[in-house]
Amino acid sequence: MPDSIHQAFAKKEVEVITIPLNRTVLQPYEYLERDYDWIFFTSSNAVRYFDFTQLNSHAQILAIGNQTVKTLQHLGYDVDFQPKEAFSEGLVKEWLSFVNGKQRVFWPHSFQARRVIFNALTSRGHDVLEKVIYKNEFYPEDQDRLRKLLLNEALDYVLFASPSAWTSFSKVTETMLQLPADFWSHLKIAAIGPVTAKVIEREHPVAVQPKIYDMPHLYECLLQEIEHEE
Repeated sequence: MPDSIHQAFAKKEVEVITIPLNRTVLQPYEYLERDYDWIFFTSSNAVRYFDFTQLNSHAQILAIGNQTVKTLQHLGYDVDFQPKEAFSEGLVKEWLSFVNGKQRVFWPHSFQARRVIFNALTSRGHDVLEKVIYKNEFYPEDQDRLRKLLLNEALDYVLFASPSAWTSFSKVTETMLQLPADFWSHLKIAAIGPVTAKVIEREHPVAVQPKIYDMPHLYECLLQEIEHEE
């Protein structure tokens, strides 16, 4: 969390507790020997774990989300196309309307990536070349920290930046018989965007969701919610 955001919460006397629900781990991958027209970066983690010595110099770069764009720019790479909607369904709709002719797309992604992009592009005749370059893991020590937190603290809000973060959180709460009876009715859930919210809402309602799907706007939306309750 940026220091400015942390200070904004502190001014509201809001204590922020951070526990990683997913840590990213590099997955070794073989060199892609085939050529491609586009490379899709669908998260800032994909940028961090990608070996840019494998980047085709002529390939156009697509990046989803402001943070992914900033990470690429910090490394000195320009982004040729950024969808307005920062999730896979929006990416597919906008990019398919943007390109002409059959394209070959290289998509380095996480082990847990949804199949929306692959299925949509291949169904329209485009080639999608994939490499799993990292995975998410919920470390045992982080699970223990979360259990202790839930047993010893009364939480008002919990923020989720991905469906996998919710899966990790739910995995722990499902096994905790000691949770107070009013735990879920008291807790308000914030989700970064519609994909994450949809997964959560299979079990519990989402109270906070920004219109722009990134962490800065999620923090801002939560601050507005807290101010509204004062």
